Amino acid sequence: NTKGDAVKDLMLRFLGEQAAVKRQVLNANSVEQSFVGLKQLISSKNWRAAVDLCGRLLTAHGQGYKKSGLPTNHTTDSLQLWFVRLALLVKLNLFQNAEMEFEPFGNLDQPDLYYEYYPHVYPGRKGSMVPFSMRILHAELPQYLGNPQESLDRLHSMKIICAKILENLEQGLAEDGSMTNITQENRQASVQLWRSRLGRVMYSMANCLLMMKDYVLAVDAYHTIIKYYPQQEPQLLSGIGRIFLQIGDIKTAEKYFQDVEKVTHKLDGLQSQIMVLMNRAFLHLGQNNFAEAHRFFTEILRIDSSNAVANNNAAVCLLYLGKLKDSLRQLEGMVQQDPKHYLHESVLFNLTTMYELESSRSMQKKQALLEAVAIKEGDSFNTQCLKL
Repeated sequence: NTKGDAVKDLMLRFLGEQAAVKRQVLNANSVEQSFVGLKQLISSKNWRAAVDLCGRLLTAHGQGYKKSGLPTNHTTDSLQLWFVRLALLVKLNLFQNAEMEFEPFGNLDQPDLYYEYYPHVYPGRKGSMVPFSMRILHAELPQYLGNPQESLDRLHSMKIICAKILENLEQGLAEDGSMTNITQENRQASVQLWRSRLGRVMYSMANCLLMMKDYVLAVDAYHTIIKYYPQQEPQLLSGIGRIFLQIGDIKTAEKYFQDVEKVTHKLDGLQSQIMVLMNRAFLHLGQNNFAEAHRFFTEILRIDSSNAVANNNAAVCLLYLGKLKDSLRQLEGMVQQDPKHYLHESVLFNLTTMYELESSRSMQKKQALLEAVAIKEGDSFNTQCLKL
């Protein structure tokens, strides 16, 4: 059961029924019963309602509720709906539910998941109907359930297949290794697609290794990704530098941040300026030099006043410098100035923590934040950051 709205429940508890009634969020009944309605629910962050609507749309396809174990026909639409539903369950941290709903699909290679199984519906089409993103999701899921090795194994199998397909294409064959006579342009597009897919699998492997705290292999994997995405070298090197910061290896982090400064020509001027300043700020944070870190974060805000990371971190630096009032003013200013952009869970967590440090009136202040959240956020908002 994915229904419910935690924000409304909190409002009932702390602000009473009248306030709670004012909270209006979209639900599965209030939108068009189609992909259009689904997009509307997702973009307004009503992910619970979106899961519900996916269920209804799948039932209309003869799948979904109460259809377990019955014969069924898949279409590209029904598989797209399954992917959206499963991705939303993962987004909502309902990993067990996602695992249960993935189960009937096995390893996503059953005959009825291929176009060839439905020659009357897809004449002449070949290959798997399963969206590539759904395969990635299936591979990543075990790591959230405490079994990262299983995720790595699944990702490794995907990596081998992607590499094989790329090799076939580069030798002038079709994806499956058969002879083909497609145009040069289409072949180029296919090579690009599969190269980016291989890169995507590598990203997932690196993130999984990071989750396992296997930093040496994770860093290796990120280095490999640079070969597939040379244009993302500055971002990837920055990321590696931050991994070393997190494990307390300041020297190596500094070396990576220097490398970033050598390749920032791959970014546009402002973007590269911000990245270099951000790395310097984080380096000072890693050395507990909050005054210098604050100086760099402030520099970023001069270039881009809406940079949420710089804003949030500048406020944290002020807190460590013993300037609680200034720190609060900065965070509150952000939230008031652009609630859509800044009612972010990590910002609100910092803000509520500061309220607790600052005054005995923290409860009223948190409730005021709850009211602001109620206006802007959908049913998927994680209310724990409000510490109510």
